[in-house]
Amino acid sequence: MTLLDRRLILVLGKGGVGRSTMAASIAAACARRGRRTLLYQANANDRFGDYFGRPACTPEPAELAPGLWGLNTSPAAALREYGLMILRFQKVYDMIFENRVTKAFLRAIPGLDDYAILGKAWFHTTEEKRGRPLWDTVVFDMPASGHSLTMLRIPWVILETVPEGPLTRDARTLQTLLRDPARTAAIIVTIAEEMPATEARELTAGIEPLGIHPQRVLVNQMAADHFPAGSPAARVLGALEAGGPHDGLLGAVTTHGAMARARRALNEHYFAEIAATVPAPAFPIPYLSRTALRPDDIQHLSSLVARALTTPALTTP
Repeated sequence: MTLLDRRLILVLGKGGVGRSTMAASIAAACARRGRRTLLYQANANDRFGDYFGRPACTPEPAELAPGLWGLNTSPAAALREYGLMILRFQKVYDMIFENRVTKAFLRAIPGLDDYAILGKAWFHTTEEKRGRPLWDTVVFDMPASGHSLTMLRIPWVILETVPEGPLTRDARTLQTLLRDPARTAAIIVTIAEEMPATEARELTAGIEPLGIHPQRVLVNQMAADHFPAGSPAARVLGALEAGGPHDGLLGAVTTHGAMARARRALNEHYFAEIAATVPAPAFPIPYLSRTALRPDDIQHLSSLVARALTTPALTTP
């Protein structure tokens, strides 16, 4: 059993590191293994539709690829679904939740929106149709790091502050799921630069006290190694730099080569730092030079991600 076979895959990371791209790639890898997969996000500027050549995702699951569905919910939609699930009838729900007093009360409850989003993800891991699980895997593209930590802590806060009842029962069930490495995998996405590397460490330090331990770190957007030490390309670049400065096209080529080499060196440095300080195997994911990712790019990335989530050993950059 690999990480791709978990019931819930949490994809965490700061904004701007390609977290959603990695979530889509993980979901595509799960679906390719024959698992009926739900790619889940909330309040997102949807890109999943574009990634798979389909319309933007909505609060209703829509098929993105064979075996893969996408969903982009909102706190209001998640809360409505939870209310209908508990109250059973639309008229009862409207009477309780759609009146002005109740709406004002709900808006005043701190963390309710986040709990509704997290609870909906949990619900989909338990959802059944004709006595069988509707989804084999739910891939949750979580909010940016700080928001994710707040969201993940909510079940613990409920258990510490709310009297025993239906709310604490559900919070305890959710807490158990999040802490169970046999059912839940936490994947951290970052890039090999100073601030993202620091945030990956801080994110790990934030979730581990909850009993949630990262199983992999996907180090995204690694620059290609065009000038490996001792290679003919490295020798040519060294000779150009030694004979410089150059004008015109030759000068531009020399500068570009030096920048590419420096970028790769920077990525290697921070990849090594991530691998040494985050207690989970780190895997490099190459940078794709695209103005926009296409469906075939996601399929390519999904094959790389599948290797990362099914290979136990550390891969060097």
